[in-house]
Amino acid sequence: MCSKKQIKKTNSEIDSETNISHTNCLNCGTELKGTYCHNCGQHITDHTLTVKSFLLNYLDNAFWWDSQHFKTLRLLISRPGFLTNEYLSGKFVSQVQPLKLNMFLLFVFITLFVSFSSPEKINNSIQSFTNNEMFFSAIQMEAIKNDEVYFNKALASPRDTVELLAPLFFAKEYSTLISCHQVIYDTNGTDVDKWIAIVPHSFIEDNIIKTDENGTYHYNAQESHTLRNLSIAKSIWEQMSELTLVHFPMLILLTAPFLSLSLLIVLREKKRPFVAHFIFSMHYIAFIELIFIFIYLLYLFINPPTEILNIIFALSSCTYFTLSFREVYKTTWFRSITKAFFSCGIYYAICLFIFSIVFFIACIKASKYYL
Repeated sequence: MCSKKQIKKTNSEIDSETNISHTNCLNCGTELKGTYCHNCGQHITDHTLTVKSFLLNYLDNAFWWDSQHFKTLRLLISRPGFLTNEYLSGKFVSQVQPLKLNMFLLFVFITLFVSFSSPEKINNSIQSFTNNEMFFSAIQMEAIKNDEVYFNKALASPRDTVELLAPLFFAKEYSTLISCHQVIYDTNGTDVDKWIAIVPHSFIEDNIIKTDENGTYHYNAQESHTLRNLSIAKSIWEQMSELTLVHFPMLILLTAPFLSLSLLIVLREKKRPFVAHFIFSMHYIAFIELIFIFIYLLYLFINPPTEILNIIFALSSCTYFTLSFREVYKTTWFRSITKAFFSCGIYYAICLFIFSIVFFIACIKASKYYL
């Protein structure tokens, strides 16, 4: 067994190991008894500053990365709710602080985006979205509906029966203009459908719909009713992309208090303070940021269909929230699922409201080019 003299190191021994010439803390003046000051917590270091040491010290404090990050991220993914329970029980040092973890993950996401994205890629995504047949055909039908003169002309026009490749819901949404005679195939609204449609003859005369080499009709993206609205839609989409990307970190962190509020409303637990819900929210949002990073990497290197990415996000975020909820709030599976459902409902409604504000701002910015 070691004696106290063998265990306890003298100041001179510490100085020789750390190459420090002083025996008192440079921050508060307390006599040093270890590698950290027991009074203020400052690490024993030489006071000689260099540009290298300054930059390393900044990076260590701002984006500090070591094995604790691996441990925290591993526990965040593998044990939903565990980090929240640990933090609320007072175990602060054993994990990366929630806010610092969120800032680090946002830093990783922004670094990835800046490194791999380009205006060309963003423009290609916008072009791909607005060139989608379902998108521009819906814009076209809405434009015709709002054009009173042409709408009345189409109503008075004779009817033709054609094989049409277009969303089937048009037969219900615009039933006064177009109706379905027979369904050839139906994709349940996720894409364009093929059906025998009864349409105004003016649609063919005015090139609203045009035929391909197989005799199937499509909506014409180059028709005058569509071109202006497509240009406006592209401008709005560009503005939304710019606003979202510029303010992405702020928007993500801004949702944490709202998620905390939704938990407070659903649970109605007076014994649990708001800050406890806030810690839960910060860990959940950290997981959401991880999912964003994962989905963005999939988009960069595999580029699966958007529907697949949406399914991955929806399933992972909802499942994780339910598992975390059950672990932290110690409820039954039924209560966890139902309360998590209502909490998520309130939370995503607030997120939709924030998204609506972004959309409204984008519309205002885009309208300047068309007034």
